[in-house]
Amino acid sequence: MTHLECSALLFDLDDTLVLSTPSIEAAWCGFAKRHGLDFDKVRTLLPGRRGRDILAAVMPRMTDAQAANELDIIRQSEIAASETIMPVPGAEALTHMLPKNRWAVVTAAPRMVMEARLRGAGLPTPAVTICAEDVVDGKPSPEGFLAAAGGLEFDPRHCLGFEDSTAGFQALTEAGIKTVAIARHMTVYEGTVVCSIGDYEDVTIEVAGDRIRIEIP
Repeated sequence: MTHLECSALLFDLDDTLVLSTPSIEAAWCGFAKRHGLDFDKVRTLLPGRRGRDILAAVMPRMTDAQAANELDIIRQSEIAASETIMPVPGAEALTHMLPKNRWAVVTAAPRMVMEARLRGAGLPTPAVTICAEDVVDGKPSPEGFLAAAGGLEFDPRHCLGFEDSTAGFQALTEAGIKTVAIARHMTVYEGTVVCSIGDYEDVTIEVAGDRIRIEIP
């Protein structure tokens, strides 16, 4: 049993709170087909990264106008698929029991997509949400997680992060935030990762004053 204490929880969104990989991959597969790209190469860039950063990596000569058009097509595809989004098991009960000012979402998704996914999965929206358009540098930069901690008015060192992507782990490590990896089969912990889980069904959380106590089997 792992026992953790913190003041606030900072969650990634995709595959950390909601099971969205199929809709993300479908949208980006469409992009790859439109431009004659190998989707397998595009897929490796998807976890934890903003759309604009992915486009810059795979099509660096794309104009700003072309990029904006592609991002709009991808965004609309992802929003349309949000009604079928399911929460990670246990995430619905966990997030509904947390006070809204004690947790945040930090995501590479645009705000409209984040809102649609939370709504589709039946999850509440916390007091602080940091989305793609809210930061200068996306993950693996720590900017988003530091902004979330600041928005909740807690020292980042007193927060606990939940992530599933390498870019997210790097961001949390650079921010100095202890991390629970959403990766059932992870056996080697690097950076600030302290333990791993597959979902939240067996996670116990108690909010007691200014502390949040977490027990992870």
